[in-house]
Amino acid sequence: MKIIFVGFFVTFLAVQECRSQLLLGPNLRERLERMHQLMDNEDNYQVPSDEVEVQLISESKEDSAEDSEKPLAEKIEELNQKVDNLKDKFFKYDQMTDKLEENYEELRKTVAEIRARGVPKFEKIGSKYYYIDDLDAVNWFDAAHRCRAMGANLAGLQSQADLSAVSEKLTHEHYWLDINDLAEEGVFKLLSTGKESTYLNWHYPEPNNKNIENCVELLKLDSLYAMNDNHCEYKSSFICEKDTLE
Repeated sequence: MKIIFVGFFVTFLAVQECRSQLLLGPNLRERLERMHQLMDNEDNYQVPSDEVEVQLISESKEDSAEDSEKPLAEKIEELNQKVDNLKDKFFKYDQMTDKLEENYEELRKTVAEIRARGVPKFEKIGSKYYYIDDLDAVNWFDAAHRCRAMGANLAGLQSQADLSAVSEKLTHEHYWLDINDLAEEGVFKLLSTGKESTYLNWHYPEPNNKNIENCVELLKLDSLYAMNDNHCEYKSSFICEKDTLE
């Protein structure tokens, strides 16, 4: 009977040992064994539970701080990038504003000049309408451009009647006309039509093409207006011409 009881007790201890291994696991079991060894060597040994808890809490806080600092740094970097982008936009805006102010100032001056001069008025002289500009002295190309801006052309004066009628209104010595021989020397054409001029009334001994003179003006000599070839860059008054005012 005793032998049976001892066998049963040994079997029970073996089962408990297996259960403890399964429940505690190898790591925890090893820790407990080390603690038992220390306690065997030192009678008054106590587990420093407070220190362990403080250390665990400290490590947890450090890990948490690192995790929180990383996204914060990223957010700060994103904000810095947004600030830099805003700075660039404001800089471009300032440049655009400066350019607009410059354009506005130029426009204001132009409007002031137009108001001072008044709207160019075309006057009917003979069979056509003419605008005689005595205010500015410009080269032939600029004169042609200004007449085009008014919806007109430089005056062609393709008859003696037109030349005589317009001459009575003139006060300056030089006036640009629509005639030139820029395309072919000696072949004088109208810029407005590209066709050869049908009427030419020259001062003697013009045209002489002295030093490359390719643009035709109306020149006053001895109280008489007649045609003369001159340098296209010469600055002179000019006459604009329209068939109608529409």
